[in-house]
Formats: sequence, C-alpha cells, structure tokens
Amino acid sequence: MPGTRHRRRIAAVTLAGLVLAAAAKAALPMFETRLGPYPYPVLEVVQSAGGYGMEGPGVAWIPTGVAAANLTYLVTHEIAHQWFYGIVGNDQARDPFADEAAADFVARDVLGIGRASRCATATLDGSIYRYTSACYYETIYIQGGNLLQAARNKMGSTAFWAAIRGNLADNRWGLVETRTLLDALDAGTPVNLGSWWRGRFPTRY
Repeated sequence: MPGTRHRRRIAAVTLAGLVLAAAAKAALPMFETRLGPYPYPVLEVVQSAGGYGMEGPGVAWIPTGVAAANLTYLVTHEIAHQWFYGIVGNDQARDPFADEAAADFVARDVLGIGRASRCATATLDGSIYRYTSACYYETIYIQGGNLLQAARNKMGSTAFWAAIRGNLADNRWGLVETRTLLDALDAGTPVNLGSWWRGRFPTRY
C-alpha cells in the first residue's frame, strides 16, 4: 500500500538521522580530549542528496544511501575535519595528507578501527591528481593514518598528542602544509622522525 511504503521510508530516514546524531555526540568529546575544544558554537550533521561525505566549518554532509555499517565512521571522519582543515587549513587538492591523513587517523583512533592499506606502499606527498581512483583513499587516508600511528608509537601517546595540539594552537586559523605537521611532531620528541619518514615525503625533504 502507498501509505505503508511512505511510513517505512520516513522510518528509515529517521533511523539514519538518529545514527548520525549519536555518532556525532559520541565523537565530539573524544576529539576534544585529543585535539582540544571544538572550535564552533554549533555542529550540524546534514543528510545530503548524494555524492560523497563532505565537511565545512561547523557542518558535515552525509549522503543518503551510505551503508548503515559505514555511517558512524563517515560521520566521525567528517567531524575530525573540524580541526583539520577547520582550525588549521591547507591546500586540500595539492597537499591532501595535511588534512585527510590527519582526520582519518584521529577518526579511526576514536573508533578503534585501524586497518592495513589495500594498495602498495607509496609516497604521501602527492596531490589528489597523482593517485589512481582505486588507491587515493588507500594511500593518503589509510597509509597516511598508519604512518601517523607509527609516529605515535615511536613518540609515545603523551608527546604525540601534545605535539598535535601544539600544531593546532600555533597555526590556528592559518594555512599550513604537510611539512608543518611533520615538523611539529619531529620537534615534540627526541626521536629523529625526519630521517625516518623522509622516504615517504621526498618532495618535502
């Protein structure tokens, strides 16, 4: 019956909205513990008509049709962008590591869902145009996030998060590049991180 189909559609939209809201509420305090206070007075999580998940200052757009199993991850990832690039900006097309790797690393840390990349190890200093569509996400997001996790392991969590928060504070409302983030981590530890990750960022060193 038409009325039944209508009620089911509304229920599905309502359920998705509840999942989005719950994911956002759960993520925010965990981000603030790691990164510092949320920078805007309001956070809106909005269902869009389609396309990809997208972030903006104070807002995250989540497309209709995302698999239920991916909703929490996608919301958490887009909210992480409120710090990277929301507080500290970058050239997102030419230097995606600075925001996408950082945001995905923190999102996966919050959710405890780190995983290995499904593409071959590659350098991380390319523009979005340098990678294939099959391996852009797997390289910049996954390999980039795993590199940050490895840096955290080398530095220790206390020093690592202090360096991340210091980078956010020092460059608040400014534009940076990947090297800015890497230098902040390098300065936060006696471990020589620069020589360790030089091979992954050959154009930055």
